[in-house]
Amino acid sequence: MELLVANVIYVGYRLVVTAHIIKFLMRFMPYSIAVLIGAQLSFLYDSGVFSILFGADINNLPPIMEWVYANAVYTARVGLAWGFIKWLWMKTDRFYLSVFIGAQATFIVDYFIFDKLF
Repeated sequence: MELLVANVIYVGYRLVVTAHIIKFLMRFMPYSIAVLIGAQLSFLYDSGVFSILFGADINNLPPIMEWVYANAVYTARVGLAWGFIKWLWMKTDRFYLSVFIGAQATFIVDYFIFDKLF
């Protein structure tokens, strides 16, 4: 049940927040830069969601290099995911549907990235 709640929060965030941030940033910069900025904001948010899911102790957080490594892997994953989302978007001409499908496809990958962190 906790995994289902985390999935709903995760996908909801992608649709309500991240999708709008990316679309807004695309007005001022190329898609790839907008995705990179969105990835960093999402990493912060997802760290919170998954730390709650895994019951992380606030007094016993992982070492900084584990955060840096997780952020690098996460950012690479986000780049690939948004590349897939862009491809879907161009094929279907439906941005939010593409974001939804991309978010569902990447939730499990993020689960394992943050599982190693917490």
